[in-house]
Amino acid sequence: MANAKKNPSTRAKQVQRQRSAAERRRQAQEYAGMPDEIVELLESPGILPEWERFYRAFPTVTAAVEAAKRGEPVEVFSSEHEHYLLRVIVPDDDPVVETTLYVPYGTRDALWSGLLNSDDQDHTLERIAGALPDLLPDDVRVEGLEYVIEEPPPGAPLPRFAYRYRIPAADLDTWRSHGEASSCFQPLQEALGWMDTGTATHADAVEILRKHGVPAVSCDACGHAVTNRHPAWHGMWVDLIDECGPVCPAYDDSALQTGHELDDIAIGGPHNVSLPLTVAS
Repeated sequence: MANAKKNPSTRAKQVQRQRSAAERRRQAQEYAGMPDEIVELLESPGILPEWERFYRAFPTVTAAVEAAKRGEPVEVFSSEHEHYLLRVIVPDDDPVVETTLYVPYGTRDALWSGLLNSDDQDHTLERIAGALPDLLPDDVRVEGLEYVIEEPPPGAPLPRFAYRYRIPAADLDTWRSHGEASSCFQPLQEALGWMDTGTATHADAVEILRKHGVPAVSCDACGHAVTNRHPAWHGMWVDLIDECGPVCPAYDDSALQTGHELDDIAIGGPHNVSLPLTVAS
């Protein structure tokens, strides 16, 4: 008797079951001991390389703390949506997960404008320390938040500004548990994102800083924070966004009506500053 032919759909289901079983065996071997949520992240096609390396090395908070206690560096820096630095450290034998979120560019430029326009940067840094909370929306100024001014990185002339919080790690195991413990700081991360920044930036940040005695300056036309003490453009008003020179993007440079193609090229013009350079001490 001839063998009965299998239904094509039955054969396809069998192949799919075999593939699924093989995939489960692969995952069980490759991700042995990892929490399911970390496996899901590592299998995601959209995971960033820095986070993939971090989670493969430290799939749990427990693993990260053990490595930190051995003296290994445990940190990850990402700049996808904001400048975000996560570290696991053990100060005084008390492990913590430390998160540092650096201010977005528009806020940073206002702070740098205030420093560059100052005749006494040490004194101005003291005033900036008092102004950092006011640059945040009211609902993210939560207890336990630190306001940070870091020394300039090697080769850089100006400091970095950030907001930082620490979560005790002794009783944490999974990264999900860390997320739950730090949920009150989630609005902070959202406020510091690049796409929908909630912190004061540009002219708004300049206004707040000047109330604190920081001599930041903004252009009346484009609102960008500016300085006339930039080392490459000394004596000319220049914004600090991408260091594109003393060109105001809002300058009226309407094309000449001559019909020539070159007349349609926007050439820009100077920034317009009417604020007094000094502020009340």
